[in-house]
Amino acid sequence: MNDYTLSINMAMTIDGKVERPDGKWYGLSSRADKARMDMYRSQNEILLLGKNSIINDNPVIHLRYVDGEEPLPVILIRKGTLPETNYIFTKSKKKPLILTTSTCFSEISQNLHTLANIEIIGENDISPKDVVQFLLDKGYSRILLEGGPTLNDSFFRNNLVTTIYLTIVPFLIGQKNLSGISSGISNLHGFDAKKWKLENVEQIQDELFLKYEKISE
Repeated sequence: MNDYTLSINMAMTIDGKVERPDGKWYGLSSRADKARMDMYRSQNEILLLGKNSIINDNPVIHLRYVDGEEPLPVILIRKGTLPETNYIFTKSKKKPLILTTSTCFSEISQNLHTLANIEIIGENDISPKDVVQFLLDKGYSRILLEGGPTLNDSFFRNNLVTTIYLTIVPFLIGQKNLSGISSGISNLHGFDAKKWKLENVEQIQDELFLKYEKISE
Protein backbone atom coordinates (compact mmCIF):
# COMPACT_ATOMS: atom_id res chain seq x y z
CA MET A 1 0.00 0.00 0.00
CA ASN A 2 1.01 3.61 -0.45
CA ASP A 3 2.09 5.76 2.50
CA TYR A 4 -0.76 6.51 4.89
CA THR A 5 -1.51 7.00 8.57
CA LEU A 6 -4.25 5.10 10.35
CA SER A 7 -4.72 6.28 13.91
CA ILE A 8 -6.87 4.82 16.67
CA ASN A 9 -8.22 7.15 19.36
CA MET A 10 -9.59 5.61 22.55
CA ALA A 11 -10.19 6.57 26.17
CA MET A 12 -9.48 3.92 28.80
CA THR A 13 -9.99 3.61 32.55
CA ILE A 14 -7.11 2.98 34.94
CA ASP A 15 -7.91 -0.75 34.85
CA GLY A 16 -7.91 -0.91 31.06
CA LYS A 17 -11.64 -0.77 30.25
CA VAL A 18 -13.04 1.14 27.28
CA GLU A 19 -16.72 0.60 28.09
CA ARG A 20 -19.05 0.84 31.06
CA PRO A 21 -20.88 -2.29 32.29
CA ASP A 22 -23.80 -1.28 30.02
CA GLY A 23 -21.47 -1.17 26.99
CA LYS A 24 -21.50 2.63 26.68
CA TRP A 25 -18.97 5.33 27.58
CA TYR A 26 -21.06 8.34 28.69
CA GLY A 27 -19.80 10.39 31.63
CA LEU A 28 -16.21 9.12 31.66
CA SER A 29 -14.62 11.65 29.28
CA SER A 30 -13.76 15.21 30.28
CA ARG A 31 -14.01 18.37 28.22
CA ALA A 32 -10.23 18.18 27.72
CA ASP A 33 -10.57 14.69 26.22
CA LYS A 34 -13.39 15.82 23.92
CA ALA A 35 -11.29 18.78 22.77
CA ARG A 36 -8.33 16.48 22.09
CA MET A 37 -10.62 14.16 20.11
CA ASP A 38 -11.72 17.11 17.96
CA MET A 39 -8.07 18.06 17.40
CA TYR A 40 -7.28 14.55 16.14
CA ARG A 41 -10.34 14.65 13.89
CA SER A 42 -9.32 18.00 12.39
CA GLN A 43 -5.90 16.54 11.49
CA ASN A 44 -7.38 13.69 9.45
CA GLU A 45 -9.29 13.39 6.18
CA ILE A 46 -11.37 10.33 7.11
CA LEU A 47 -13.23 9.46 10.30
CA LEU A 48 -13.84 5.72 10.24
CA LEU A 49 -16.63 4.32 12.42
CA GLY A 50 -18.38 1.00 12.91
CA LYS A 51 -22.11 0.43 13.09
CA ASN A 52 -22.04 -0.78 16.70
CA SER A 53 -20.26 2.34 17.94
CA ILE A 54 -22.90 4.52 16.32
CA ILE A 55 -25.74 2.47 17.80
CA ASN A 56 -24.20 2.35 21.29
CA ASP A 57 -22.94 5.92 21.59
CA ASN A 58 -24.74 7.92 18.85
CA PRO A 59 -21.69 10.20 18.57
CA VAL A 60 -21.82 13.83 17.49
CA ILE A 61 -18.95 13.96 15.03
CA HIS A 62 -18.83 17.60 13.96
CA LEU A 63 -16.07 19.72 15.51
CA ARG A 64 -17.22 21.59 18.60
CA TYR A 65 -14.03 22.47 20.48
CA VAL A 66 -11.51 23.34 17.76
CA ASP A 67 -11.57 25.10 14.41
CA GLY A 68 -10.65 23.20 11.28
CA GLU A 69 -12.01 21.12 8.44
CA GLU A 70 -14.04 18.14 9.47
CA PRO A 71 -13.09 14.69 8.19
CA LEU A 72 -15.41 12.71 5.95
CA PRO A 73 -17.36 10.22 8.10
CA VAL A 74 -17.08 6.68 6.72
CA ILE A 75 -19.26 3.97 8.26
CA LEU A 76 -18.53 0.26 7.96
CA ILE A 77 -21.69 -1.90 7.97
CA ARG A 78 -21.30 -5.64 7.51
CA LYS A 79 -24.95 -6.46 8.10
CA GLY A 80 -28.16 -4.66 8.95
CA THR A 81 -28.60 -0.90 8.76
CA LEU A 82 -28.81 2.21 10.97
CA PRO A 83 -31.69 4.46 12.05
CA GLU A 84 -32.05 7.65 10.05
CA THR A 85 -32.20 9.61 13.32
CA ASN A 86 -28.59 8.97 14.34
CA TYR A 87 -26.58 12.17 14.77
CA ILE A 88 -24.10 11.09 12.12
CA PHE A 89 -26.87 11.67 9.57
CA THR A 90 -28.67 14.63 11.16
CA LYS A 91 -25.75 16.72 12.46
CA SER A 92 -22.78 15.95 10.15
CA LYS A 93 -21.62 18.75 7.88
CA LYS A 94 -20.37 16.25 5.31
CA LYS A 95 -22.59 13.56 3.83
CA PRO A 96 -21.40 10.23 5.28
CA LEU A 97 -20.06 7.42 3.13
CA ILE A 98 -21.21 3.90 3.97
CA LEU A 99 -19.03 0.95 2.97
CA THR A 100 -21.01 -2.27 3.06
CA THR A 101 -21.50 -5.72 1.58
CA SER A 102 -23.52 -6.71 -1.44
CA THR A 103 -25.77 -8.84 0.79
CA CYS A 104 -27.07 -5.89 2.82
CA PHE A 105 -26.77 -3.11 0.23
CA SER A 106 -30.49 -3.22 -0.56
CA GLU A 107 -31.54 -2.99 3.10
CA ILE A 108 -29.28 0.01 3.72
CA SER A 109 -30.37 1.75 0.53
CA GLN A 110 -34.03 1.53 1.52
CA ASN A 111 -33.73 3.93 4.44
CA LEU A 112 -30.40 5.73 3.99
CA HIS A 113 -30.01 6.39 0.26
CA THR A 114 -30.79 10.11 0.66
CA LEU A 115 -28.68 10.54 3.80
CA ALA A 116 -25.43 8.84 2.77
CA ASN A 117 -23.41 7.73 -0.21
CA ILE A 118 -23.27 3.93 -0.26
CA GLU A 119 -20.53 1.75 -1.77
CA ILE A 120 -20.19 -2.04 -1.89
CA ILE A 121 -16.77 -3.22 -0.73
CA GLY A 122 -17.34 -6.94 -0.15
CA GLU A 123 -19.80 -9.75 -0.77
CA ASN A 124 -20.47 -11.07 2.75
CA ASP A 125 -17.78 -9.38 4.82
CA ILE A 126 -15.58 -6.28 4.80
CA SER A 127 -11.81 -6.66 4.75
CA PRO A 128 -9.90 -3.95 6.67
CA LYS A 129 -7.21 -4.07 3.98
CA ASP A 130 -9.83 -3.45 1.30
CA VAL A 131 -11.15 -0.49 3.29
CA VAL A 132 -7.74 1.15 3.49
CA GLN A 133 -7.00 0.44 -0.17
CA PHE A 134 -10.39 1.84 -1.21
CA LEU A 135 -9.69 5.08 0.67
CA LEU A 136 -6.17 5.32 -0.75
CA ASP A 137 -7.55 4.86 -4.25
CA LYS A 138 -9.93 7.78 -3.56
CA GLY A 139 -6.96 9.96 -2.68
CA TYR A 140 -7.21 9.86 1.12
CA SER A 141 -4.17 9.04 3.26
CA ARG A 142 -4.93 10.31 6.79
CA ILE A 143 -7.46 8.05 8.52
CA LEU A 144 -8.75 8.19 12.10
CA LEU A 145 -10.51 5.08 13.40
CA GLU A 146 -13.01 5.62 16.21
CA GLY A 147 -14.45 2.15 16.36
CA GLY A 148 -15.08 -0.21 19.21
CA PRO A 149 -12.72 -2.92 20.49
CA THR A 150 -13.81 -5.52 17.91
CA LEU A 151 -13.38 -3.21 14.92
CA ASN A 152 -10.05 -2.00 16.32
CA ASP A 153 -8.93 -5.60 16.65
CA SER A 154 -9.61 -6.35 12.98
CA PHE A 155 -7.33 -3.49 11.92
CA PHE A 156 -4.62 -4.47 14.43
CA ARG A 157 -4.69 -8.07 13.17
CA ASN A 158 -4.16 -6.86 9.62
CA ASN A 159 -1.18 -4.75 10.73
CA LEU A 160 -2.82 -1.55 9.47
CA VAL A 161 -2.66 0.74 12.52
CA THR A 162 0.22 3.24 12.57
CA THR A 163 -0.63 5.39 15.60
CA ILE A 164 -2.47 4.93 18.90
CA TYR A 165 -3.87 7.90 20.82
CA LEU A 166 -4.85 6.75 24.30
CA THR A 167 -6.44 8.81 27.07
CA ILE A 168 -6.22 7.36 30.58
CA VAL A 169 -9.23 8.56 32.58
CA PRO A 170 -9.35 8.48 36.43
CA PHE A 171 -11.94 5.76 36.92
CA LEU A 172 -11.66 2.12 37.96
CA ILE A 173 -14.50 -0.24 37.01
CA GLY A 174 -13.22 -3.66 38.07
CA GLN A 175 -15.58 -5.87 36.03
CA LYS A 176 -13.46 -8.54 34.40
CA ASN A 177 -15.43 -9.16 31.18
CA LEU A 178 -15.26 -5.59 29.81
CA SER A 179 -13.12 -4.93 26.74
CA GLY A 180 -9.84 -3.12 26.30
CA ILE A 181 -8.89 -1.19 23.17
CA SER A 182 -8.59 -4.42 21.16
CA SER A 183 -10.88 -7.39 21.69
CA GLY A 184 -10.43 -10.57 19.66
CA ILE A 185 -10.94 -14.27 20.28
CA SER A 186 -7.18 -14.95 20.37
CA ASN A 187 -3.98 -13.05 21.08
CA LEU A 188 -2.39 -10.86 18.43
CA HIS A 189 0.56 -12.42 16.63
CA GLY A 190 3.85 -11.25 18.09
CA PHE A 191 2.13 -9.37 20.91
CA ASP A 192 5.25 -9.68 23.12
CA ALA A 193 7.58 -8.12 20.56
CA LYS A 194 8.25 -4.41 20.95
CA LYS A 195 6.17 -2.90 18.16
CA TRP A 196 5.11 0.44 19.66
CA LYS A 197 7.12 3.45 20.77
CA LEU A 198 5.78 6.00 23.24
CA GLU A 199 6.18 9.32 21.44
CA ASN A 200 4.40 11.71 23.77
CA VAL A 201 2.87 11.96 27.25
CA GLU A 202 0.83 14.90 28.47
CA GLN A 203 -1.08 15.34 31.71
CA ILE A 204 -4.13 17.59 31.95
CA GLN A 205 -5.57 17.54 35.47
CA ASP A 206 -6.20 13.85 36.27
CA GLU A 207 -6.00 12.51 32.71
CA LEU A 208 -3.01 11.28 30.73
CA PHE A 209 -2.81 11.68 26.96
CA LEU A 210 -0.49 9.13 25.35
CA LYS A 211 0.71 8.81 21.78
CA TYR A 212 2.26 5.57 20.51
CA GLU A 213 3.78 5.18 17.06
CA LYS A 214 4.29 1.82 15.36
CA ILE A 215 7.94 0.85 15.07
CA SER A 216 8.96 0.23 11.46
CA GLU A 217 9.64 -3.44 10.75
